[in-house]
Amino acid sequence: MPSDSDELRRSTTRALSSLLDDPPAVALTTSCTHALEAAGLLLGVGPGHEVVVPAFTLSSTANAFLLRGATLRFADVDPATGNIDPNSVAERTTDRTAVVVAVHYAGVAADLPALLEQSRTLGWGLVEDAAQGLYGSLDGRALGRWGRLGAISFHRTKNVSCGEGGALVVNDPELITPADVALDKGNDRVAFDAGVVAAYQWTGLGSAWRMPIESVERLAVSLDGAAERQRRRHVIWDRYLEGLTDWAHSTGSTLPTIPDGAEHPAHIFWILLPEGASREAVREHCAARGVEVTQHYASLPTTTYGRTIAHPDDACPVAEQFAARLIRLPLDPTMDDGDLDRVLEAVTTSTR
Repeated sequence: MPSDSDELRRSTTRALSSLLDDPPAVALTTSCTHALEAAGLLLGVGPGHEVVVPAFTLSSTANAFLLRGATLRFADVDPATGNIDPNSVAERTTDRTAVVVAVHYAGVAADLPALLEQSRTLGWGLVEDAAQGLYGSLDGRALGRWGRLGAISFHRTKNVSCGEGGALVVNDPELITPADVALDKGNDRVAFDAGVVAAYQWTGLGSAWRMPIESVERLAVSLDGAAERQRRRHVIWDRYLEGLTDWAHSTGSTLPTIPDGAEHPAHIFWILLPEGASREAVREHCAARGVEVTQHYASLPTTTYGRTIAHPDDACPVAEQFAARLIRLPLDPTMDDGDLDRVLEAVTTSTR
């Protein structure tokens, strides 16, 4: 007889699956990082393969495939979104390319149709790092549902959170059983629980990538209240856009662009400061008014480790500038209108 914890895991997985338009399979994982590591394993990435990742992303995107023994190629990004540029991908791919990873920065869709066309033509697998992409979509199709595999994050900073956790989205039916084995330490435990085999055994490679029940409990609570939080996040995001458009135009700053057909989750509101502006001065100005603005990741090829592995042909000047000029505004559903007024006043008086 299924236990209460088994039923909670199933019901929470069903709720998430519904948000993702019911893919062939969804598995709750210990983190989005581990979901990406599982993706590398499931797609057979190993020594001799190359994997293309955007230069502007968290190190997890790269580490997941480096740990499989692959060689990384860094692609530049679209200056309007910070997402991987398909033209740069085309310049990086070779006959050794096994996977290209599309990161949806701030939950805004990368150019998935162009990437899918390249994937079909050139024969590599598309993986979506949709860590920030829950509630995002393109042309009515949820982010995480376009590649063979997708990865979602429930880190404490995400719109839906269990403190630390993630999900592996399996869009290729042929990968469902291998994914079950990989997430259960290489054992066919799912087949055993379903009564298909008399005893589970080691049948392949894997790790302890299943989300523990304590995290599932927290995730269930977070999902239950997500709709109202999402509504408020969009109110805040829209208020920032409305309140900063004239200022951005007058100062040469850049605000987020949402591509045609894309729906975003109001996860991050970012600004690219004008070239030559001091980001530190802006941060200090805002801090003096009680407003914390933050930067985000550096372009990976410019980092301490990235410089040791970057291919000499993988210059990514757009990603470098994007990372150097970006600030993020506070965006929390508990913020009230007075909080938003204070943020807008601080930002619009920081650079004139």
